[in-house]
Amino acid sequence: MQFEKVDDVNISRQFLETGDEDVFTRIVRKYYKAIYNVVRGIVRNHEDAEEIANETFLRVFNKRKEIREPEKLIVWLKRTARNLAIDAIRKSRQQARCFPAESLSNLSVGERDFGFASILRETDAEQIQTNEDMMKSLLLLLPDKDREVVRLEYEEGLSPKEIAAAIGSTADAVQKRRERIVKWLKPIALHLEVLVDCLPEERDRWIMERYLDGQSRLEIVRAIGISGSIIERTVKRVVAQWKKAAKQNPTDPVSVMVENER
Repeated sequence: MQFEKVDDVNISRQFLETGDEDVFTRIVRKYYKAIYNVVRGIVRNHEDAEEIANETFLRVFNKRKEIREPEKLIVWLKRTARNLAIDAIRKSRQQARCFPAESLSNLSVGERDFGFASILRETDAEQIQTNEDMMKSLLLLLPDKDREVVRLEYEEGLSPKEIAAAIGSTADAVQKRRERIVKWLKPIALHLEVLVDCLPEERDRWIMERYLDGQSRLEIVRAIGISGSIIERTVKRVVAQWKKAAKQNPTDPVSVMVENER
């Protein structure tokens, strides 16, 4: 086993130093399956996984001079593969639809413009409907008290003082609650569909897709054939994972989720 590791390092060093195509072919043959599995675990599509795996090796060939440590070649390959896979998901989602990032980038925690209602500033009817659907999905991720605060502002247009009166709190407490909501909900909102796609378990993806689509627990039970308690636990677990990822990296919670599943 030790001889095999040494040989691996020597092959990697020879490739990085010379760019020899025969050696590169050996590298591809040795690591292709591992890289393909990394990508397939994210994109979950054979054709896309093959394309991204091939792109990964092309990248390593073109940037081999940037890799200083031969023993870390596989680390570089896996990191490149994950990044390319995540980028592919994001691009496909953007092309398919998508809730515009600029809408949520305007979210503010200020008294005059908190931002939930401002999501509907778009004048295009189709975009307004898309935004409304997204907001309904986001509300489902919130615990009851947080959901009520957002609902009162988003649906009824109440100010923090009015919300405080409605729920028996203070304007300051409402404002702080809203700030906490935005801090973790905004990163999730900007990456919601990709976060669903990146869930490693197919059952989790099925549950979250239906839950975020507004299906009742009974409807999900009938569609998937599992108990309501499992659905409830799954939703709580996934939301907790997303929330933690959003706090760890507000600009890219998807990468955190992918990294945690390694």
